[in-house]
Amino acid sequence: MQKYSISRREMLYGAAAAGLVLAADSVAAAPAETAVARVPGIQLYTVRAAMATDVAATLQAIAGIGYREVEFAGYFDHSPRDVRSLLKRFGLTAPSSHMDARALREDPQSPIGTAATIGHDYVTVAWLQPDDRKTIDDYKRWADVFNRAGEVCRANGMRAAYHNHDFEFMPLQGQVPFEVLLDETDAGLVDFELDFHWVRKAGMDILEVIGKAPDRFTLSHIKDMDAAGNMVDVGRGTIDFATILADPRAAAIRHFFVEHDAPPDPFQSAAFSHYALQAILQ
Repeated sequence: MQKYSISRREMLYGAAAAGLVLAADSVAAAPAETAVARVPGIQLYTVRAAMATDVAATLQAIAGIGYREVEFAGYFDHSPRDVRSLLKRFGLTAPSSHMDARALREDPQSPIGTAATIGHDYVTVAWLQPDDRKTIDDYKRWADVFNRAGEVCRANGMRAAYHNHDFEFMPLQGQVPFEVLLDETDAGLVDFELDFHWVRKAGMDILEVIGKAPDRFTLSHIKDMDAAGNMVDVGRGTIDFATILADPRAAAIRHFFVEHDAPPDPFQSAAFSHYALQAILQ
């Protein structure tokens, strides 16, 4: 695999692109001290190749674009204290981090302890391996795992959460796995991170899904989809984020992380999606 090398252009791209766009438009970023609840965040999986090469430079570039919230998907051999220090240096917060489900099952104390040291508010399960979700009973067992993780999170001042893809909405043995997870997890311990793209990809109505447990959808992945079903930058697709997020059923969502799994230019994608989401959230 070719090693990724983050360039100075990528480090400064976001700030320059945002400046050019905002100069031509009346939409301006709210000052950090007043943008309390509805600010664009980013799932760092979008820029994972750069993270694997230089975490500090990548976080600096993301901050340069204008992001103030990030969600981790791995720490790339950096200690929890190092990560916390880098976040402080670049004026970032990390409300959530994606964690491996199997790691939480085998030893919840370790990943949750890491999350507590860094200062996360949520420990979010990223996904389930295909071999771990073959039956409805598998999902029920995972719900027990999430509840136990939620108890450890609560003891550390955090909450557990689960991030969906599309497979949870595919009927299995006469039931919908996502509904099983909603029913079998403790509402006092486990929240959900709604991925807009994957819900739409599954053919589901996003607001109807949120409406099943509106108070439990506290995080989101703002990820767009075009008419052909492809993942695209926020604002380049067909999902009406503004209407959905203005609906009372979505009122509990407090964190909005843009993401693109495979953008041609990760930092350009991050900059475009930041600008688009900022306009939506105002």
